[in-house]
Amino acid sequence: MSLSRTIHNTSCVVSIAFTLVGLSCGDCIQTPSVSSISPTSLSAGAPGFLLTVNGNNFPQNSMVGLNGTVRPTTFVSSHQLIAAIAASDVAMPGTLKVSVSSPPEVSPTTLTTASSSSGGQSVHVDCAGGSSNSVSLTISP
Repeated sequence: MSLSRTIHNTSCVVSIAFTLVGLSCGDCIQTPSVSSISPTSLSAGAPGFLLTVNGNNFPQNSMVGLNGTVRPTTFVSSHQLIAAIAASDVAMPGTLKVSVSSPPEVSPTTLTTASSSSGGQSVHVDCAGGSSNSVSLTISP
């Protein structure tokens, strides 16, 4: 892609042109996905417990949500998180939706131009966060 800009002044005309060679988004995070949880079911009135969430693309600042409400989350790896679930969350029978969200991050982006002798300029771009699919946690009577 080529861009050009002409600046007019009363005494001279300056033309600036460059060709965009490459644009890299750096290490923007990918949308997380949940493949399984453990446990997958329990009885209503159970005490609080630790929920293991397995999946992919979990950055260190990922948060586990239970019906859309964030729960205290411990990062284990990019494939596993542990969430603290309170007894009040499982007091009544029903189905709870477990998901993972990753907040937006700022990541360096390199803009390289054909006329740049330094190899490009680094700028910052907001990388979108994302929310995973949801997996059901069944609370039986």
